[in-house]
Amino acid sequence: MEMFDLRTGLLVPIVLVATLATCDDPMGPAEHKDPQVIETTVFDGTLEIALSDFTKTDTGLYYRDISTGEGEATVAADTVNIYFGAWLSDGTSLDPGEIIFVRGTESVAAKTLPSEGGVIPGFDQGIEGMKLGGIRQIIVPPSLAYGNNWVGNVIPPGSIMVFRAHLLRLNHAIYVTQ
Repeated sequence: MEMFDLRTGLLVPIVLVATLATCDDPMGPAEHKDPQVIETTVFDGTLEIALSDFTKTDTGLYYRDISTGEGEATVAADTVNIYFGAWLSDGTSLDPGEIIFVRGTESVAAKTLPSEGGVIPGFDQGIEGMKLGGIRQIIVPPSLAYGNNWVGNVIPPGSIMVFRAHLLRLNHAIYVTQ
């Protein structure tokens, strides 16, 4: 039976930890940086963002209506169906999708249907006041998106999210193209 050398046994984990700590792995803490700030971010030209065309909310979110839609405006606790596109500020396109959720209230967070998963606060806030058939561009600061957390290996910590949202259903009313 070989004698275990304590110095070698301890050296391997120490070298491994030191190596991992210096890696440029995008999932590692070395990649965490200060959150992006909407007002100082240079947005990719494909996003067509001129902040002077947007309305800024008290929470720091920006939005602009591309098409206003018709009828009642969304309010807290409405059930909505939204088709959306999503991007990072550098123009990186994220998977588009369709989401059905019950809008949040002051005491209850928004929840998707049927699974009751979460909706980022900025997306819920960004559709406030939209009308059926309306299309809105929303710029969400990191504090109302994913904060300083990685989402998969696509959305880095501190990222601004840009959405283009189309309201297809508001409670029982459904948008029908003409």
